[in-house]
Amino acid sequence: MANKAAPLKKSQQPVEEEEVNVPKSMIIRVGSSFHNASLQQLSLDLRVMMQPHTAISLRERRKNCLKDYVVMCGPLGVTQLITLSQSEKTANCHLRFASMSKGPTTTYRIKEYSLVKDIVKTLKHPKMVGKSSTIFQRPPLLVMNGFANPKVAEPHEKVMITQFQNMFPPIMPEKINVDSIRRVLMINKDKETGEINLRHYAIDTKVVDVNKNLKKILNAKIKKNKKMPNLGNIKDISEILEDSHHLGYTSESEVEDEESLVQVDETESLTKAKVIKNEGGASNLRKKAIKLVELGPRLRMELVKIEAGVCDGEVLYHRYVKKSDTEIIQQKKRLSQKESEKAKRRKVQKENVDKKLAKKQERRKRQKEKYGADGSAVPGNDNSGDESEEEVELRPEDYENDSDLYSE
Repeated sequence: MANKAAPLKKSQQPVEEEEVNVPKSMIIRVGSSFHNASLQQLSLDLRVMMQPHTAISLRERRKNCLKDYVVMCGPLGVTQLITLSQSEKTANCHLRFASMSKGPTTTYRIKEYSLVKDIVKTLKHPKMVGKSSTIFQRPPLLVMNGFANPKVAEPHEKVMITQFQNMFPPIMPEKINVDSIRRVLMINKDKETGEINLRHYAIDTKVVDVNKNLKKILNAKIKKNKKMPNLGNIKDISEILEDSHHLGYTSESEVEDEESLVQVDETESLTKAKVIKNEGGASNLRKKAIKLVELGPRLRMELVKIEAGVCDGEVLYHRYVKKSDTEIIQQKKRLSQKESEKAKRRKVQKENVDKKLAKKQERRKRQKEKYGADGSAVPGNDNSGDESEEEVELRPEDYENDSDLYSE
């Protein structure tokens, strides 16, 4: 009889998302960024950071254009399209966030960036995790600093705040389990320069009110790489818990500062920060120290412009270009003319496709009348002239802009 598989641990079980409308993202490279290996690795690091609701195994092709990805975002349920590009003239790298499916699109110029492998080299004790690690089963906690209140903020800053908040699903404090939050994404805005700094950290917790030897014994049972401490010189188990010479509580001086000490309720659900007594009278609140270990990548960028559509449309904000009222009116006229021409092309394309389908259906109808439903020839209906009927002509110019039919 085959042995039964061991049940999965709580941390290994697949996460079931309760919300239906979960934000999903797609990170791609376009243009000359395919020739830059460093940008390719940056896109892979960004995908790992945006897990679990992102296209982690997406493969781009150089022949694919931006419109191909925009068309596929609708069927796949993608709400955020993030593109990496590099200018051929100035070699500047840009990061664009496009809200699907009608915009807006924010464009940032990347001033500095560091990959995950660069962050690992700078840390003394780095946290080595793979993209399939359990800490990526839940989206990170988003922390934004330096931004103004959306009620009094400028219009372009409101767009930035809304886009960053819509990258991840909202957190419900009354339902979320504190232990499930394993990562944090920090976005800081410099109030003087307006630059955006992005950092990605892993959250490590350490119990500080547990006896050291007791912790070693528990870790030896849970973790296979930990050895059981030597208990040969101990006559009574009470020496482990009471003798401060051999063991003791974890010193609070080992923690960086007092602000990193928090009390965490180890019950499954927590609604209020209060002490809950169990049957034995012990408290479920444990004192833990929180430490952030940077995972990467690291970005420093600035907002350049905001467009009304998906990587196209009216420019709502530009950092360096200021237009007069007459130029804005001319821009709106050009955009309206462009939309009208686009609508005409769609109408003509749709008419051509309908004509071809009608000819095809008429031909099939004549074939059924001639040969019958079972394919045998119908007596007295031998029209040899129908065999040489004119084939439907397919012209390439009719399908030149066929993707416009599916762009919305």
